[in-house]
Amino acid sequence: MKTVYIICDIFPPAFAPRVAYLTKYISSFDWQVRVFSEQIDSHQVFSDFTPSCPVHLIDLSASSKFAKVFGQLGELLFEHKEKRMLSAIKDLVIREHLPEPQAVMCFTYRKFPLSTAYELSKYWRVPFIADCRDIIEQYSKGDFLPKPLTICGFRFRALEEQLAKVYIKQRNKYLRKANQVTTVSSWHKDVLSQVNPYISIIYNGYDDELFYPSHQQSEQFRIVYTGRLLSLSMRNPKLLFDALKGDLLKDLELSLDFYTDDYSAQLLLAQEWAKDEPRLHIFRMKPSQEVPKLLADASVILLLSNEENSQDAPKGMLTTKLFEAMAMAKPCLLCPIKEGEAVSLLEEANCGIATNSSEEIAQYIYNLYQVWRQKAYTEVVLNDAFVQNFSRRRQAKEFAERLNQTQ
Repeated sequence: MKTVYIICDIFPPAFAPRVAYLTKYISSFDWQVRVFSEQIDSHQVFSDFTPSCPVHLIDLSASSKFAKVFGQLGELLFEHKEKRMLSAIKDLVIREHLPEPQAVMCFTYRKFPLSTAYELSKYWRVPFIADCRDIIEQYSKGDFLPKPLTICGFRFRALEEQLAKVYIKQRNKYLRKANQVTTVSSWHKDVLSQVNPYISIIYNGYDDELFYPSHQQSEQFRIVYTGRLLSLSMRNPKLLFDALKGDLLKDLELSLDFYTDDYSAQLLLAQEWAKDEPRLHIFRMKPSQEVPKLLADASVILLLSNEENSQDAPKGMLTTKLFEAMAMAKPCLLCPIKEGEAVSLLEEANCGIATNSSEEIAQYIYNLYQVWRQKAYTEVVLNDAFVQNFSRRRQAKEFAERLNQTQ
């Protein structure tokens, strides 16, 4: 069995479904994995994930706020963080007498740790594959950062734009050197093919051991959202709130449940149209293996986006949440968006609607509410054969095929 070293920016217990489920299933396709990742202490919603391969989490954290700022500046100018990561991995491999790999893969978001992975592939003279699950260009302006750059309420958009340009330039430098590049949507492929023509799509997906149809009766009609908002330019639920205030829905006894992070909760409650909705309930994000039950208990699964045709709007967003929702065979509501690849996938799966109309949202929820009153649950007639294309097992097979092509 051949060995691949995966160098990634994030791994469980932090939120990293794409690379985590790859390591779970790729051994079925004659590749064994060893993971090297930065240790991330926030967003640990994958704390219940048990790795099935050796994992080395490397502490690159700063000891103080000053050191953190200096470290970020050093990374932008000199790739200081990459060099620390590279040195730590080389030392670990030598110290523990680890076997040399037959390939190196990098899973990245903005840019880190592409340089580390490329240098390691040169060191061992093996192929280098880069996977871009997210890219800066997909975000509305500034939203590629964890939080906006603000001081006393003033947002430094010009600085955010300059940071984006630096990150993109550094990322492209290493993507050009990759033997292959993989990414998550047609839009991402179009953007990155201008950098490296050896690019293909491996969609995000769902773990079929966790996400599958389960129609449980419930005492309450629940609209459920799981995940972060990032910003209202990225994911905006206002149309849903408008629909809830309309004549068709205003008197219905239902619950709108957001399972999200503190920043998104604050953002939501700062909106006049949200904070006066008495049926809104906000909860902390749940560990990954509790999410399937939340979705199974839901009457409607809410998926948020924004129109892709405006200048300051998200592009090509096909998140893990979309595929996990599809696998549950539950009615999904994707808004506010009317066209794009996510819409096409949802329609092909036959598991909901995508709309930018509050009237359509109101009618859709009202009709489902009547079904729920009769049956105490909701369901869709899923295009199961289509949805199975996005299982994590199939995704692992596709990654293994890319690795085999480089040998």
